[in-house]
Amino acid sequence: MRTLTVPAVTDSLTAVNELLADLIGAAGMSEDTAYRLRLATEELFVNIVRHGYGPDDADGRVTIEADLTAAEVWVRLIDTAPPFDPFGAPEPTGLDLPLQDREPGSLGLYLTRHSVDAAAHEYVDGANRTTVVFRRETETQRG
Repeated sequence: MRTLTVPAVTDSLTAVNELLADLIGAAGMSEDTAYRLRLATEELFVNIVRHGYGPDDADGRVTIEADLTAAEVWVRLIDTAPPFDPFGAPEPTGLDLPLQDREPGSLGLYLTRHSVDAAAHEYVDGANRTTVVFRRETETQRG
């Protein structure tokens, strides 16, 4: 298992992306699945930083755990910000409107929810544990 703990600041995305690149390489992921994994992980991480901890919490930390099995690749983000289930958040409204006419917010979580094969959130012992799962493609599926 790969594990990384970083300060809850957007500058930590460099280290998070390095961990993801290692995981993606080890899993032999297709470009599409790798993109979806990065999108979901980065969106969840940035939400934790901006909305979970906020700018007033200089001591916030996020731990990223990641691993793969023969069937799937998973990434878990663990933080001690206030409880928040990103998969229970309401769907954004006005998705059929032009971008300039939409209310800002919640599009990132919407994209995250629709880019993963499975997701789970739990709040245990004072920590959010948010997990996203991606099925590994077989050689036949990759074409």
